[in-house]
This record gives sequence, C-alpha cells and structure tokens, in this order.
Amino acid sequence: MPDLSAATDGRILYGGDYNPEQWPEETWPEDVRLMKAAGVNSVTLGVFSWARLEPRPGERDFGWLDRLMDLMHENGIGVVLATPTSSPPPWMGHLHPDTLPVTEDGRTEWWGGRQHFSHSSATYRRHAAAITEDLAARYGAHPALTMWHINNEYCTYDWSDEAAARFRGWLQDRYGTLDDLNEAWGTAFWSQGYGEWAEIHTPRQPHYLKNPSQVLDFKRFTSDMLLECYAAERDIVRRATPHIPVTTNFMPLWAGQDAWRWAEEEDVVSVDLYPDPRDPLGAQNGALVQDMTRSQARGPWMLMEQAEGCV
Repeated sequence: MPDLSAATDGRILYGGDYNPEQWPEETWPEDVRLMKAAGVNSVTLGVFSWARLEPRPGERDFGWLDRLMDLMHENGIGVVLATPTSSPPPWMGHLHPDTLPVTEDGRTEWWGGRQHFSHSSATYRRHAAAITEDLAARYGAHPALTMWHINNEYCTYDWSDEAAARFRGWLQDRYGTLDDLNEAWGTAFWSQGYGEWAEIHTPRQPHYLKNPSQVLDFKRFTSDMLLECYAAERDIVRRATPHIPVTTNFMPLWAGQDAWRWAEEEDVVSVDLYPDPRDPLGAQNGALVQDMTRSQARGPWMLMEQAEGCV
C-alpha cells in the first residue's frame, strides 16, 4: 500500500473540488491567490472534465490541465487528480447508446446531466480505461500529483439488457443452480418459479410488488459491477504510479454500494457530506456518516466534499 504520509506531508489536507474549466482561464491566478490566503493546500481536479479532455472520440486536449497542474505545483497546492468517468461526453451516448443506463420501467437515461453510464457496458468500460490510461501516462510523474480520485460518487443503477445478461451470470456464480435460486428467492410465492436462466431479468417495474430477495440481490450485483469499474481504473493508475494513493468518494448510505467491501479496495476511504443547515437532525446525520466512514476505513479517512449550505 502507498505511504499516505507522502500525500499529506504531515499536514491536514484542506481544500476541495476545483472546476476551473467552467470559467475563464484569466480567473485562475486570482483563484490561487485566494486559495493561498485561505490556507488551501489540496484541490481535486478533473472530476467532470471528460468532454473537455476528449472532445471527440480518441482526441485528447490536455493543454489546459497541464497549465493547471503546473499552476498548482508552483503555488504549493497538491492535486487529487480524478478520472472523469462519472460523466461521459455526449458523443459517447450518441454513438454508443449501449453505454446509457436504463430505468426500471424501461426508459433510457440520456446525457445532459451526470452519472449517465451503464456499469455493465463493455463499450463504456473500454472508453473509461482508455482515458484513464492516458491520464496516468501524462501526469503520473507530475510533482503536483498527491492522490488519484477514481470516478465520482458511484451511484448508478442499470436495468438494461446488457446489465440483465451480467446479472444472470452473477446469479449463476452465486447460486449455481436454478433450484437453489428459486429456493433462496421464495419463488413459489405468486407463481414466480424460474425454469431457465434466460427468464430472469433485472427487477424491472412489475404490475404489483417486486420480489424483495431479487431486489436485494440486484443491489448486491450493482455494488459488484460498480466495484469492477472502480477496480479497473484503479489498477491502471496503480500500475503507472504504485506510490500514489487511490480513492473514490462514497455517497453515504446509498443502498447500491457495499461500502465496507469497497473500503478494502481503497488506499484511503473518502466520503461526501452535504448537510442542510435547516435540518434539525443535520448534525446527527453528519455524526452518523463520519462514524460509519471511520468504521469502514479502520484508519485514516477523508471528508472529500462538503458544502457550507444546502445544495
């Protein structure tokens, strides 16, 4: 495991997400001046920059990020560099509709927001690996790099046909036989018994209630598929920079992620917390999340994102 003290240099890391690709470059020096005045010593870059880094399939535009990495280093600010894979560019969904997730009632979730990727899509995974490889090759030796931040707040369900095929394979590995699956799911109830693996789908919207055991397994499956996506990108950057710690930020209490299992795959556990100051239980919720994260980490952990007001 990488030495975390090298990433912190004995300091408490203080800073947050920095998305300067969203405003004019002339503003960047003033941003940095204000950061230094506030004591900021760490920023996360590149979280939602895939369309800027790869404006067209296979093209790369790293010049702006080169300048940012240099600017941070010149001013003594470390960079937690993100892979931008949580928000694919519009061209990907346009050219490869199979990369888009599908809702439980069969609707496609289109680009125009974020987290619009199918965790089971081989096409998405291939493009995610390619941009991650190029980021690792370009910035692995940059002196500003202190940590890798993979994707962002993994929290995407997918009920698509490709996900269904992966779900069936996951179930076969888990149960072995249809008889054992039918027993575990209690499919004698309401005539749900499965006679062929091909009959099993992701738990799409039924006429009435869903089978709760199928839903639970779907959540376990979702966690495992997203973890495969994380691990693939983590392994790429780890090969290039075995000395640099790797993390991804948890979205607390999201039911599609076994965060205790994920914590075993991270060099340092990190979490996001967006308290609502109007919520009378906000402080209790914050304490719950932070105590839970501490138990997952069994050691140092990071509060990766927080806001000063309600989002």
